[in-house]
Amino acid sequence: MLHVKLSVCREFSAERVNAVVNHPEVRPWVGGGEGPVDLTPLVANPANVLLTGEGGGVLFQCLAPGLYEAHCQFLPEARGPQSIQAVKDALRWLFTSSDAVQIVTKVPAGNKAALGLVRAIHGQKLFEREKVWPVGDELQGVGYYSLTLMQWAGKADGLAVSGQWFHDKLEAAKAATAGALPPHDDDPAHDQYVGATIEMIAAGQVEKALNFYNRWAIFAGYGPIALIATNPLVLDIGDAILAVRDRDFDVLLCR
Repeated sequence: MLHVKLSVCREFSAERVNAVVNHPEVRPWVGGGEGPVDLTPLVANPANVLLTGEGGGVLFQCLAPGLYEAHCQFLPEARGPQSIQAVKDALRWLFTSSDAVQIVTKVPAGNKAALGLVRAIHGQKLFEREKVWPVGDELQGVGYYSLTLMQWAGKADGLAVSGQWFHDKLEAAKAATAGALPPHDDDPAHDQYVGATIEMIAAGQVEKALNFYNRWAIFAGYGPIALIATNPLVLDIGDAILAVRDRDFDVLLCR
């Protein structure tokens, strides 16, 4: 069975994140004028996703289908390796468990903590604007960053482990089947993208997963995955037919 352990989980209450964004060392970077910030309306919107762990988390605001803006908020004592891991886990949750195909974020000039997080997750700078972000009595410049599903999947920690689990189980089934096609040579890139695909499937994002994998596969030189049935979920991966359920799969046929 596929196991993915994350340091964040989804919350539907703004109580904890409000305490973070109104901390004296966090509030000046949040924007929104003077006084306390209340994120309750954003969190209450089911289109948005709040993922939190110890010391903070990430609010993903849905801007359009598949497009989310990330708002990372962490207490000073949670910054560094802890916040980096939380953001990586939040990205993994959103990309595999929602319709997200692109995540964007804004980094005000001088916010070193936010810039460090963006660099840690390989965000790509798209453009910058000057004097658009209020910090105290001044307007700061802002960098605008993006991370797409395909870019994330190529570098995200942990995906190769999921891909290797899949390949190990498939190869064991082939080894027990006379005349089955031999497994392909080890390919770390394939493990990475297969890992992303099966984590999406395990989270119920089947259509997204197949579209994602087939776009990568046609470019990388692998065969596509075809959907045979949805209930139960049956997939044709070329050299085998799989039945998928409960974050696991059975090999029905080896070719």
